[in-house]
Amino acid sequence: MGSLSDLVRELGKWRESPVADVNFIVVSVSSAMPENKRTPELVGQIKDGVAAQTLTRGGKAFELSDCDFGIVVQLGETSMIGMVRDLKVDMLRTFERHFPGSFGTIDQTRLVLSYDLQGNYRSAADRVARYAEEANEKAQPKQGGGGKLRPLTHADIKSVMRAYEKFGSEKFIKTFVRSQDVCLAVGGGKPDPVMTEYFISMDLLRKPLFVDVEMRGSGRLFNEFTLVLDQILLQAFDKLTLGEIRVSLNLNVESVFTEAFENFIERTPEETLQQVVFEFRQSNIVENFDEFQVARGLIRAKGSHIAVDQIFPQTVGLVDLDFLGASMAKIHWRNGAEEVLWERERAIKSLIDNGVLPVLIRVDQEKALEVGDKLGITMYQGFLIDDLTNPEAE
Repeated sequence: MGSLSDLVRELGKWRESPVADVNFIVVSVSSAMPENKRTPELVGQIKDGVAAQTLTRGGKAFELSDCDFGIVVQLGETSMIGMVRDLKVDMLRTFERHFPGSFGTIDQTRLVLSYDLQGNYRSAADRVARYAEEANEKAQPKQGGGGKLRPLTHADIKSVMRAYEKFGSEKFIKTFVRSQDVCLAVGGGKPDPVMTEYFISMDLLRKPLFVDVEMRGSGRLFNEFTLVLDQILLQAFDKLTLGEIRVSLNLNVESVFTEAFENFIERTPEETLQQVVFEFRQSNIVENFDEFQVARGLIRAKGSHIAVDQIFPQTVGLVDLDFLGASMAKIHWRNGAEEVLWERERAIKSLIDNGVLPVLIRVDQEKALEVGDKLGITMYQGFLIDDLTNPEAE
């Protein structure tokens, strides 16, 4: 059974040369079955069942997470209906054998989902991007300091707004906003700053306002929280101390349609806007693609630029970034990324050939610079880059 990276490669091949009747199927144990019933034995038997059904129909199976699986298969409409039915029956029988009488605890509407790639590629790509995002979150160290953490609440969001209103834009910026440079580094030379990203530091906010909150796993409420942070940053933009190089802001697609963004556009000089890069997460773009198309038009009409952020190594090539109108692709570096990035070498070269500059971010190892240089990547961002450009380090 293939990996998530293998699936992205398979979908990328299809996107380059679309073929009719190719479907992506998701068997989601995590969405359909209660957590306390997802035993290793049950998941293992479901995995075997998925593999057997896939083999019978000449498809390819992939492991998407600890208990979810994907299938890419070419079948006509009638045969597809039959395969989805057979997968459901097989999964339900397996569940009943392990937990007799618990049939009603399964959400059958979420157990098996299918996407016709010709008509629904974006939804399939969104689903795959979310699996990559979840895998990345699990790989990150837990936040907080030792005690039991509580979920994010609406009261926490309101406390941030109260802090902004109390401090005012200038003091809030000095207290909670930080910056990090994106640098050009070629052939092992010293990194040269070419763009500065400004962001509200989650760690700095947490300490005085909600140190006991677990930010991950807060779902839609966390998205609502980031929308509030977007509006604060847009409102306070003119208090930032800008340099001579480009500046980037990381936003949600939805924030482009707020009054804060409209006011930001109206009061920011045209020559400044032409030096602004708006960064949007890849998964956020795919999930809100129609809205993004409108946002892209508004941004480009002002001479500003677009970067696609949070592209995890295994999803490089999943989305056509040139078609999106992006000028930059920000790809996460992390332990173990080297092997995956080499597998995605062709996709990275395609980005460069189409004028989309790949930027390797979260760079904290010399290895990242070595791998990036060999892949043709010349732009980097991360703690290691900060150290290399720090005058005190010389």
